[in-house]
Amino acid sequence: MAQKNVKNMMGVLSGVFAHTGHLSKEEAMELAGMDEAEFKTAYDKAANVVKKLESYDTAAEKYDKFSEHLWEELQEYVKKFGPFGV
Repeated sequence: MAQKNVKNMMGVLSGVFAHTGHLSKEEAMELAGMDEAEFKTAYDKAANVVKKLESYDTAAEKYDKFSEHLWEELQEYVKKFGPFGV
């Protein structure tokens, strides 16, 4: 189960890079070790992160808020690990 959660987290992170044009969607799927069907949810979550970041005016604001918005999308996977007390 932990491996699947990590895989999903990697999918969201690589999906952010795909949405911003730094990776192709295929490269992002490969990095996450997912096929297209598995990647869909991660890619949708990545889109949420990018959409929120686009609401900021400056690069500094985007950098400051990146981890916050990424965390929002990853919470469901991290909570399943338990020992982090999340």
